[in-house]
Amino acid sequence: MSKTNNISMTSKTKLKIADIVKVSPKCQVVIPRDIRKSFNIVPGERLVVMTRDEGILFKKLTKLSIEDISGKMEETTKKSGIDVDKLVAEAIRWARKSK
Repeated sequence: MSKTNNISMTSKTKLKIADIVKVSPKCQVVIPRDIRKSFNIVPGERLVVMTRDEGILFKKLTKLSIEDISGKMEETTKKSGIDVDKLVAEAIRWARKSK
């Protein structure tokens, strides 16, 4: 489908209708070639499937660095009120006692 339409799902999110696909009898969908090429999606690659009230969104997985992961962990522990230093100290004490 060459014509694209813009849909506003929220005030911040703009989506384009790039193509229409059909669900197979096995509930599979084929990502159109132009979209696969533009997002560099190759066979065997994993995609995240997210749901919203408005529908389904496929997102390409990205590799996270150690810094990304540690930043997300730090953010989550702060929000949860978890004292990571205290947990690490307890784990060290427990490990030393088990020897």
